[in-house]
Amino acid sequence: MKFYTECKDCLLSSQMKKIEKMHEKAEAQKFYFSALNVCKNIPSEYCAPLLMRDLDLAHRNMFGYGIDYFKEKLQFNSAMLAIEGELFTAINKAEDALLQAIKLAMAANYIDFARITAFDEGAIDGVLQAAQNALVSKNLLNDFKFELKRAKSLCFLHDNCGEIVLDKVLIATIKSLYPQIKVYSVVRGDEIINDVTIKDAEQVRLSEVSEVISNGSNVPGTYLKEVNQKTKLLLKDCNVIISKGLGNLETLGGEGYSIYYMFMCKCNHMANRFGVKLMDTVFYKE
Repeated sequence: MKFYTECKDCLLSSQMKKIEKMHEKAEAQKFYFSALNVCKNIPSEYCAPLLMRDLDLAHRNMFGYGIDYFKEKLQFNSAMLAIEGELFTAINKAEDALLQAIKLAMAANYIDFARITAFDEGAIDGVLQAAQNALVSKNLLNDFKFELKRAKSLCFLHDNCGEIVLDKVLIATIKSLYPQIKVYSVVRGDEIINDVTIKDAEQVRLSEVSEVISNGSNVPGTYLKEVNQKTKLLLKDCNVIISKGLGNLETLGGEGYSIYYMFMCKCNHMANRFGVKLMDTVFYKE
């Protein structure tokens, strides 16, 4: 997907909030000037997730390690796991279990440290409230159900920590309704902001509902030029593809795959593009 100028300022601002909590003022200012230089030299073919990776690399070069979200990831994964049972109960009581699981999974995309820089219990309430307000096209939902009924395999492209628990709940719901489907969960190949890795998948026991695959890349998305062959084959061969979050959309959009995207519009640019309000959820098929 094309890189937009407003993304640069947004990404730099969000990461500086985290940097200012990690470092003393002088060190944070030193990193800021380094990051400004990175943002001045963005290649024409870039998309936002690549710039995010470059900002993390600039931090690694300066301090010897990446921008650290370990504590926040652990906290959000644990917090969402603590209510996993309640979520299953709510879904099982719903008139349409799949629809309710989709709403929860979309709303969970709120847990994104490009937007929030620290663990906040209120974010959990924000997710649940957003799920209540989420809108899903009836026609698209029917198309989704039709494809699931016929499918033998599903590739699920994950995004953020915490959110992955709601992804797990969605996958479990799909498998209960369509037990013939084999699900593959694709996560990042290395630590990058609060994106899901194998470690996060292990913490939330994602392997209980799917086969977990590392994509071999540390781009906060699914960047086809760098993901491993296993991921490319899953995208090519699986009957249904679900993509979570804006990073996956920004790297895969326009690449010719038939994908069901689930995300929250966390910036004005994306809200305007999809004709919704800021922080609205979107269920969209390309």
